[in-house]
Amino acid sequence: MWRVETDAAYEMDRRPRSSGVSMTHRTALVPWVCLLAACIVCLGLGVQTAQADPLRMGLTSKVSAPDRPTLSLTADESVTELRIDVEPDTAEGKPAESAAQSFKEKKLAAGKKITFPIGSGKTGTTRWHGMIQCLAGGKLWKRSIDFETEVTTRLEIRFDPNYYSKHINLAEHYVEVQFSAPAARGEITVTADDGSDVGSGHATFSDDPPGTWLRLSWTPRAAKNPESVVLRLAIKLQDSTGNSSTLDLYPWAVSVPHVDVSFATASWDISDSERAKLDESLAKINAILDRVERTLLSFAERGIVATPPRPKLYVNGHTDTVGSDPDNLTLSRNRARAIATYFHQRGFRMPIYFAGCGERQLRIKTADNTDEARNRHADYTLALESPPLPAGIAWLPLNPKLR
Repeated sequence: MWRVETDAAYEMDRRPRSSGVSMTHRTALVPWVCLLAACIVCLGLGVQTAQADPLRMGLTSKVSAPDRPTLSLTADESVTELRIDVEPDTAEGKPAESAAQSFKEKKLAAGKKITFPIGSGKTGTTRWHGMIQCLAGGKLWKRSIDFETEVTTRLEIRFDPNYYSKHINLAEHYVEVQFSAPAARGEITVTADDGSDVGSGHATFSDDPPGTWLRLSWTPRAAKNPESVVLRLAIKLQDSTGNSSTLDLYPWAVSVPHVDVSFATASWDISDSERAKLDESLAKINAILDRVERTLLSFAERGIVATPPRPKLYVNGHTDTVGSDPDNLTLSRNRARAIATYFHQRGFRMPIYFAGCGERQLRIKTADNTDEARNRHADYTLALESPPLPAGIAWLPLNPKLR
């Protein structure tokens, strides 16, 4: 917002006096003089119109700490010796900022834009006044400016990064978050890995204190692809003072259905007769990967995410209860690594992790030393974050360079 200063006030006292015409007569002539002036303008008899301002000002006035408000100037024509001087206005109370600021730019070409940060980032409201001046067309141009900035305390949102925790349940359609300030409201939009909108919801909170787990639920909708699962939770939150924050969560994970490979007793060698099972599984894995990669790429193209998260494949081996726990841990880990290696050798392009849980995650509960075929299997999971494992067991990268 410009507060324009005109030169008319300074010219009034320098107008020449007319001789031979009384004040009464001069008053009577005013309508005729105005009419004559209007005619002159209409006929274009040398009267010049006011020149447009050479600069356009833009202001980002309200931000959250640690960001600072910004003042931008765009040149409609080339200017030189650009200077901005502003200072806090103390006439209406104590402002958040106290120091004056000056900015200089030697030259700003037509069509170019320059942005200056205002203030130091202190929270609160500040009224600023000052002057912008430059040389435009070889002549001095100046305008006074008056604007207000506000820096608010940033609303911090905390969530449980373990997407398998009690604070997120995709099957029950909710996620829980914590505010750093009294909570007011929240909105959520849910996107599937085929790009379709599969849910939305909103919640109003009663100024719940900071640190309270608050639930945000959504009403589900069917995806275009019936095999698609939830990929992204886009969350918008606001506290009781109007500060807002956004949060994107990617709790995407797909358990790939497959036929398990059969291994010889105490072996992790993949026999030729079992390779067809792995080839079929890899085809399913790649189809799912293609689907989610297309959607993640569209997010990047639309500016939703700068760098899309990278899907990974997790292979987890399991055994029955025959043998000792340490031996079964080793056996299951080696079998998982053998499967992961096969997928890698067949051209799987994403990072692969493997682990072995031995007999610690039985499908069918049995007594010790029980030969149960259903407990001898492997899980294939595509995910953006690692699935949970029993205590003492960790995911190992097949190729550390592809982490």
